[in-house]
Amino acid sequence: MFRQLRPPTVRTYVESDDVDNARRGLFIAKVFFFCYYGSIGTLAPFLNVYLEQIGLNGVQIGWIGSIPPLIALVANPLWGTISDRWQIHRLVLATLTFMGGLVSLLFLTSISFWAILLFTVLMTFFRRPIGSILDGAAVAIVKQTGDTYGRQRLWGSLGFVTVSYGLGWILTGRDLTYAFWFHALLLAGVCTVVSLRLPIAGGKERVNILAGLKQLGKESTYRYFLASVALIGMGMAGYIGFLSLYMIDLGGGAQELGLLWVAVGIMEVPVMYFGARRLERYSYQTVLRFSMLGFMLGWLLMAFANSPLYLCLNVLIISSSYACYWVSVVNYASESAPKGLSATAQALIGAAQGGLGWSIGSVVAGYLWDASGGTALYLFSATAAFVAVVSFWWGNREYCNGKPDGGDMANG
Repeated sequence: MFRQLRPPTVRTYVESDDVDNARRGLFIAKVFFFCYYGSIGTLAPFLNVYLEQIGLNGVQIGWIGSIPPLIALVANPLWGTISDRWQIHRLVLATLTFMGGLVSLLFLTSISFWAILLFTVLMTFFRRPIGSILDGAAVAIVKQTGDTYGRQRLWGSLGFVTVSYGLGWILTGRDLTYAFWFHALLLAGVCTVVSLRLPIAGGKERVNILAGLKQLGKESTYRYFLASVALIGMGMAGYIGFLSLYMIDLGGGAQELGLLWVAVGIMEVPVMYFGARRLERYSYQTVLRFSMLGFMLGWLLMAFANSPLYLCLNVLIISSSYACYWVSVVNYASESAPKGLSATAQALIGAAQGGLGWSIGSVVAGYLWDASGGTALYLFSATAAFVAVVSFWWGNREYCNGKPDGGDMANG
């Protein structure tokens, strides 16, 4: 049982124990975070708008958002396991970024629903595991420097906000196909080069993957943790998947879409920078519970949005909640992982939230959007967050009822 989170241990990820080398690695990680999440910022605000423009309906868009995450259930653990098993994290990252960016250009070759679905599956297979492997590497490096994961991850938020806002202005009155070219340039071009410089070098010992997974599977607290993460993924699928269409329904245009997606990521930056040390005063369990309640409140308010401004203000609640949530999730998974399974542990989180949860949530959201619009959809997301809080509380009720849970959010 995870009755007490283990103190942070130094993993053998960096090529040298020299702290200066590790600090150079942190700079490279910041660049990677900025460019990787910037590449996501080129597509996330505009993809479903583009799909609607080429003739797809809400149900089809929902299925396109739901089937590929099932691929993440395989892709995340597969690539994470390959990275850990043979300690080739840098090579795997370079392969994933290059192929993920290249595949995205296939979207420009067809407007068929089935072709678009296939291209999304392929892009998911290569792109989705990148964040998990990068998170594992960043957590390992910060443990050698005394820095915090949150202050590395905030550069991803900056990249997302900068690119999505800038692209919103650039694409005003222009063809949305340009978004795919920007995505390919950042992911296949810049991120591939940067990944080859990221100091991730594994240990000399091969990792017993099956034994580590069995150890994790025996922990009931970890199982409830994964369940709550999957439920948040269900809520996120509807929230992200139909956010741009909801803004358009409320009267927003391309520039308003850019501002909306700035709101999606902007609050993550101050929370991760200024709040990183403050969050260390509280347990993972406490921060996770309150951030999931923040999701519930934000989505509940969004269900009754009546203007683009009101929608943006509610999104700020989600943005600040997500910053606390994701820092806690990554550190919880890292501290729970058996030795040498950092990438695999992060991949399991991605499979639960971005795979199983996202897949179910996308299908439900698609039908709700076509039947009742944004109100029903965001009420569904709020309900999923509520169930996630209850599930996590039940699995960790000994801690939630006042028993000590083993210390601070070290290196959070």
